[in-house]
Amino acid sequence: ATTTTHSLHFRFPSLPRPPQLRSIEYNNMLPTRSLLCLGIATTIAIHGGTSTHAFSPSPGLAGRRVVSSSSSSSTSSSLLNMEPPKGCAAKPLEKKRIAIFGAGGYLGATAFGFLQRAASIYGTGISASSSPRSISATSGGLEGLNKVLGPCFRLAYAGEDLARLVDTTSLPHMTERLKTFDACILGTTYQLEQRSVTLNTYEKNVNDKTYELYLDERYGAWQNNVPDNSAEIHKSIFRNSVRACKDAGLMHLVVVETPRTVNPSDFVSILEEEGMTYTYLRTMSPLRKDKTYSFEKGITNKLNVKKVQPGSSLIPFDAETSEKEPAVMREDFAALIVQSLLSMDWGESRILEVSSNPGSTVSSGFGGKAPANKPMRFDRDWCPNSGMLAEVLSAL
Repeated sequence: ATTTTHSLHFRFPSLPRPPQLRSIEYNNMLPTRSLLCLGIATTIAIHGGTSTHAFSPSPGLAGRRVVSSSSSSSTSSSLLNMEPPKGCAAKPLEKKRIAIFGAGGYLGATAFGFLQRAASIYGTGISASSSPRSISATSGGLEGLNKVLGPCFRLAYAGEDLARLVDTTSLPHMTERLKTFDACILGTTYQLEQRSVTLNTYEKNVNDKTYELYLDERYGAWQNNVPDNSAEIHKSIFRNSVRACKDAGLMHLVVVETPRTVNPSDFVSILEEEGMTYTYLRTMSPLRKDKTYSFEKGITNKLNVKKVQPGSSLIPFDAETSEKEPAVMREDFAALIVQSLLSMDWGESRILEVSSNPGSTVSSGFGGKAPANKPMRFDRDWCPNSGMLAEVLSAL
């Protein structure tokens, strides 16, 4: 049998035209097979198959890098062997847009910062197109958000394009500002602060007042003339928020039970009544803040997470009893909120109870001495050590 050869001629318009055309000779059978195999492998990877092409990271390692040093070989092995994500990281090319209510509070702002970082990294499935979006009642929400982003996320910033002001008493107004989004992070009982309605938004007159929402807490918020934590307004705001998400066509909710929540079962009942799938995160441990936090520190504890049947009756948080439990860092809790979006199936509902694991303290090494020829880099991680949280969630 004889082998036929052909010549391909390529022109390079950006270069001066050479006196003769360049040519490449190749066997007419081998390129066809190679291109066919490459095409099949790429197609499988794009459509979420088990095979991936050489340039894509493993689905289980979305937004994270695996260090191949001997000191981390056991961690790398466990990450490689865990189940692939079932959330938005399962199909990273289908970018999802996320909204956050009360992002002016510390927990909401920290989750917002992690989402911003995740949106800039391939493999997370988080969109960077007008996302994440801060949903607040006044301009005070965006002000509080940027006061956290600046020092904790290396001068990160959220502009007005990443924020929308809503009238929490108007369901149509809230629905309009959530359209085209895919998922939302909500709180149960927010810290409220009475403020003037921002001019040229939804005010009826210049003296209109409303309540700003802070997910968790905002240091220095004015607490005069605000409703009690058991007031009906908290359930009203929550119900309107859930209905607005449903009417806007969102796919999934991540609900964070705050320490201010008096009766958590009321909020779970609202979720069940409205019929939206949700991930409900709660902790019976006290929440503590790292006053010098920077995202390079990552998570500091491999948290314990227990799954509870959706719709279950929940015991309210007790501040006195919780003092006996080891504290959960607010930054670790915020990272878990984002990781649940990446790892957990959006088509199912679940309640997750979170607690600290005293024997599983971890460190990213930030602040320590690194070799001069190999400086530490954190630009490829949305949150250092977040792979441990992914491992915990994949085991549920």
